[in-house]
Amino acid sequence: MRTICLFVLLFVSWSVIAEESEPIRILSVNVRYSTAKDGENSWSNRKEFLADVIVEGSYDFVGSQETVVDPRPEYNQVDYFISKMPNYGALWRSREKTPERGEAMLILWKKERWKIDAKDQGTFWISDTPEIPGSKTDPKALPRCVTFGLFHELKNGKETGYKIYVYNTHYAGGEASQRGAKLLMERIFIRKDKETPIVAMGDLNCGEESPPIRYMQGNPMILDGTEIKPPLGLIDTFRAANPNEVDVGTYNDFKSSGQVKADYIFVSAPLKTVSSKIIRTQRNNRYPSDHFPIEAVIQK
Repeated sequence: MRTICLFVLLFVSWSVIAEESEPIRILSVNVRYSTAKDGENSWSNRKEFLADVIVEGSYDFVGSQETVVDPRPEYNQVDYFISKMPNYGALWRSREKTPERGEAMLILWKKERWKIDAKDQGTFWISDTPEIPGSKTDPKALPRCVTFGLFHELKNGKETGYKIYVYNTHYAGGEASQRGAKLLMERIFIRKDKETPIVAMGDLNCGEESPPIRYMQGNPMILDGTEIKPPLGLIDTFRAANPNEVDVGTYNDFKSSGQVKADYIFVSAPLKTVSSKIIRTQRNNRYPSDHFPIEAVIQK
């Protein structure tokens, strides 16, 4: 009898550990806006390929940038992805003042496993007035924004009690990226549920040694002549999994090799990185976007 009880106890313990250790799969990709004059790499020629890459990865969360919202169906990338992925929920907002047209930071999530919190989600703009749609600090620049949500894990349709925040953004580069990093880190720090871990991803338009990227990892940077320290530090999942990798370019201009490391997936503790890779898949010598998608598999 004792042997049977011990076996049952071990089996139950193993089952709990197995459930708790189910990995979380994440993808970030700049999809290249559909209205670009890209010739043979136009949106109509590559959209099915890109959708296949996303679907085949069976990701828990997908963050896409430059995702066009447009009243013309042939250009509306948000609607296209939603139609191709009925098992996913979608959160987005055009970065422009009016929501009917423009580029969006789209978050997709696997509805079977995750439920978005109705009261803790939204979009804010990288500007001096983050709550005003379409706002920007530099009047000559394009508006940039961050879309975020708190997600509750589900098991057999019921909440497990586990939660995670997801942030998706697209920095403008240069000093504007410094301002974006500063605002994003401040917003992460003051999130409603401070004990819940976060994922922050996107096309950050910055190299690995740039001030915004180092700032997000917990290092100070100089902005407006003043040294500022981040409120917390995040972990670059790609470097956590591939500390010595040298071929790290993600912007590829529809070519076989990446030129600049522009795309990142960051996490906060206690999330752990299981693996991360740059997806360089091609089909008939064509790439799904002018950025290689980047993948991370993380553990609770």
